[in-house]
Amino acid sequence: MMRARFPNILLIVAVFAVAGAACAADRTDFTHFAKSRYVHCAFYKGYETDAATGGPIMVEGKADSLVHFQNIDIKNAKARAIYTRMSGSHQVTVIQTDKAIHFIENVAGMYMMTSVHSCLEFDEKRGACIQYGAVNSRVFDTTVLSEPDKVYEKIKDRADPGFCDYSFIGIQEAATGNR
Repeated sequence: MMRARFPNILLIVAVFAVAGAACAADRTDFTHFAKSRYVHCAFYKGYETDAATGGPIMVEGKADSLVHFQNIDIKNAKARAIYTRMSGSHQVTVIQTDKAIHFIENVAGMYMMTSVHSCLEFDEKRGACIQYGAVNSRVFDTTVLSEPDKVYEKIKDRADPGFCDYSFIGIQEAATGNR
């Protein structure tokens, strides 16, 4: 089923990456995202360009890096991250602003920042965004922890583009035992 839907996702990613997600930005609500137990992100260094929009075409399964965030706690500004380019689970700082949710990790004086910024796919039935636009970057700007939106604005056009989705918090887990 995912394959049948995937061309639509590619088109949405390409359109919103260039158009600035004006329509979807109005629907970008991070409430469900911030409460999610798990977030999965894929980022691309190399990608083809959509001839119609000029935006990137991001093919599932061909990402250059993946990130998995878990135990997101906006109130206490923390989460755990697992990167495909680093070993082990890492504590990261989480900062939610009006523009984005930023996941930031200090790695020996360099900051790895993932900024989840716009809605790419809105599910009318659930009334929630189910896939978000995101960028991933490495910066040496120490203000990333105090002014992540300013840093994001500076680097967003040079950062690796990608997308994130999350586990749905409203789904009931399968019951165990006899019925």
